[in-house]
Amino acid sequence: MEEFRYDSYCGLYCGSCDILMAYKKGLETNTTPEWDDLPERVRRAHGKAKPPIICYGCKTDTIFEGCSICPVQKCARKKLTIDQTCIDCDKYPCMRHKLMHLVKKLLRFDKKLPHSNILPKNVETIREKGLEYWLEEQKQVWECPDCHTSFAWYQEKCSKCGRDLEPLKDYNNLP
Repeated sequence: MEEFRYDSYCGLYCGSCDILMAYKKGLETNTTPEWDDLPERVRRAHGKAKPPIICYGCKTDTIFEGCSICPVQKCARKKLTIDQTCIDCDKYPCMRHKLMHLVKKLLRFDKKLPHSNILPKNVETIREKGLEYWLEEQKQVWECPDCHTSFAWYQEKCSKCGRDLEPLKDYNNLP
């Protein structure tokens, strides 16, 4: 069976992805994740296209259909090993990264899905402190401080204790 990977090539933490978490929960409970179970923000961002909710993370062979078209991910898979990130590429930051950020702004994905706004901060942490440090840090960032239950990017309340999660999210606290 394939293992879940929570690091990505670009600096997103897949461990808090609504899609990946829904798929993982479905496997654990032997249920099929449904789009209606995902936060409205995620459903709206994907429009009418509702591909299967299947993903083990960006650096695996089983990637969510919406992420499989990412030009940064496609490039990294050709150039880098699975244990590297884009910052390990001698061309980073490349035109793909710059174009991705421009397209994100033009299509208003920075507003529709603001979790991607944390990329520059994440990449700098990975560069300065290393991938393993960053993964451990992200695991703590995306865990309820009251009951230690993991939560997703757009989950509003902790599924176990009900705590309001919005103030805890990195991307809500950017300058």
